[in-house]
Amino acid sequence: MVKVSIIMPVYNSEKYLRKAVESVLNQDFEGFELILVDDGSPDNSGAICDEYAQKYDNVKVIHKPNGGICNARNAGINAATGEYIGFCDNDDEYLPNLIKDNYNLAKEHNVDLMRYAKIKRLEKDDGKVWETIARIDDMFITRDEFHKHYNNIRREDTIWTALYRRSIIEEHEIRFNENFKFGSEDLNFNLRFLKHCQILGFNSKAYYSWTQRDSHSTSRNFKRDFLDKNMINLQLEYEFMQDICGGKVNNVVKNVFLTNSYVHPIVDYMCIKNCDLTSKEKGERLEIIRSHPIFDEKIPKETLKVVRKKNIRMYITMSLFDKRRYKSLVFILDKGTEILGKFRFK
Repeated sequence: MVKVSIIMPVYNSEKYLRKAVESVLNQDFEGFELILVDDGSPDNSGAICDEYAQKYDNVKVIHKPNGGICNARNAGINAATGEYIGFCDNDDEYLPNLIKDNYNLAKEHNVDLMRYAKIKRLEKDDGKVWETIARIDDMFITRDEFHKHYNNIRREDTIWTALYRRSIIEEHEIRFNENFKFGSEDLNFNLRFLKHCQILGFNSKAYYSWTQRDSHSTSRNFKRDFLDKNMINLQLEYEFMQDICGGKVNNVVKNVFLTNSYVHPIVDYMCIKNCDLTSKEKGERLEIIRSHPIFDEKIPKETLKVVRKKNIRMYITMSLFDKRRYKSLVFILDKGTEILGKFRFK
């Protein structure tokens, strides 16, 4: 019986692939399968995948024409047979006991999604490495308590730091939206999965090592489609807040979360050097977001007071967005960073 299926999309990663694959295969756990999806790699990655499949009975390989990360993950989901599904990127690492510890917790508490912390590594071309741990709190949350722990539930949007109950994915035909070409596909998948969950689990220990490399990352190029896809996710966020959490999310938590997760990233994206939006078009885009029903007509003064005491940067952003002062908002988040740089969380 396969207890956990691990899906690893593979594309043009021969330099890092062996380390990633072996970090999964070295897991001290009986009953898992590793599904390697070769997404039309032009390098030697596909041959490396076949090498592991020939050596290990629990390794499956899918070779397919290049279709992008979402298409590759969907191919892996279609082939999965485990009770739970996990994901690993082809240049990251599973840390010891990831599968065993989190599967056991998931079974013990009957959770639909078991999330764990990760180590974030920034690897520069000069060899320097910075590491931080993205912490989460230990807890198990039932559906009727989701609104009380919204920030914890929605703090992490990656798909590699969780085990997902496969029966939910299959019953509700949840797959990665292949129209998402330029990011936010993990957020979209998670929001559609969360709406069907009854119990969520969180493990504060770091089990996943995520590395961002200068030489292995793509430069940011502005795509208008990215903004359109964020509106799809914003609607899913609204439905989750209203339908699942009953509109009971604390107002401060709600507005800080929305600012951090939607307003900041979208304005930041508009500030990419090759952005072809005019100042007027940026304002029009922000007005579409501001007019969405997820944002109250006006943020309560009490909410702004609480935020102002804790974080001036957040307060300024929230106030300008609330008052529809988009030109000032874009300027401060783009050019005014140095002015506000001295302000931090207390």
